[in-house]
Amino acid sequence: MKKVIIVRHAKSSWTDFSLSDFDRPLDNRGHHDAVHLAARLKESGHIPQRIITSSAVRAKTTAQYFSKVFDIPLEESRDLYHGQAEDYLDIIKSLDEKTECIAMFGHNPGITFLANLINMGCTDNIPTCGIVIAEVKSAVWAKSEWDNMKLVRIMTPKDGGND
Repeated sequence: MKKVIIVRHAKSSWTDFSLSDFDRPLDNRGHHDAVHLAARLKESGHIPQRIITSSAVRAKTTAQYFSKVFDIPLEESRDLYHGQAEDYLDIIKSLDEKTECIAMFGHNPGITFLANLINMGCTDNIPTCGIVIAEVKSAVWAKSEWDNMKLVRIMTPKDGGND
């Protein structure tokens, strides 16, 4: 079964007000959480074959930790910076059928919105470095829709590693 993994970027720093929103880096907790969650995702057996990230610094840095753990290259999409549900779905629908699992990295409020499109009412907030894992009920990416996905789980930095 095909899987979609959607990750909210890790905690970012607000200390340098001269930086644009796009250029904000991760803070120390963000770096720690990204390392931890990348390892937990791998241990859970959900292994992406492609990683596509928002090109914003904080999302890209988060995705780089996952890219290293899974030893796969990172792809950037500026569309995921202010990504709407359709931007994510367009990427999903365009995937090569050989791909069985995709990980996409983006921002709130979009990530929380996507989680609730997959499973209405499942959460009021996906925290920083939170991971939404869903199975696609279709064997063909091009036929993917939010309502034909099943929520498998949500992983967060604070859920204690109970995988």
